Amino acid sequence: AATLWALGTGVMAFLGAGVWGFLHTLAPVNYYTHGTQITAAHGHMAFYGAYAMVVITIISYAMPILRGRAANSEKAQTMEMWSFWLMTVAMVFITLFLTAAGILQVWLQRFSSSPIPFMAAQEQISLFYWLREGTGVVFLVGLLIYVASFFVSGEEKAAA
Repeated sequence: AATLWALGTGVMAFLGAGVWGFLHTLAPVNYYTHGTQITAAHGHMAFYGAYAMVVITIISYAMPILRGRAANSEKAQTMEMWSFWLMTVAMVFITLFLTAAGILQVWLQRFSSSPIPFMAAQEQISLFYWLREGTGVVFLVGLLIYVASFFVSGEEKAAA
């Protein structure tokens, strides 16, 4: 499971910090997108990939060793892998929903021929916030499964 987290770190950091960050910080684009939900989308995925997943990788690798085992049980590893996929897929959708909200926000607030105020634009993009909240609940479920995997017993291998 720790290897899965480590591999996911590279992918998610590349997408969040690399792809979303690069596209978002190009000067002609950033002129319109700075401070919108596109910034939030980039921040969510970049932080998850570059920082949160690194910490989870270290915990997944070190926790069994600190408890005197070579590795967690198969059941605990399976739970960790489920948590990886739930959290990572949820973060991808959180990023996509915030990106869609940001694109619409840019259009409504900054690019259209008759821009509307910030709060009026927020009302128009509220559907994306509800979708983001749903995926946030899926992310939370994945996080709870990850924490629960610490307490799962099973056939464990002793540390050498």
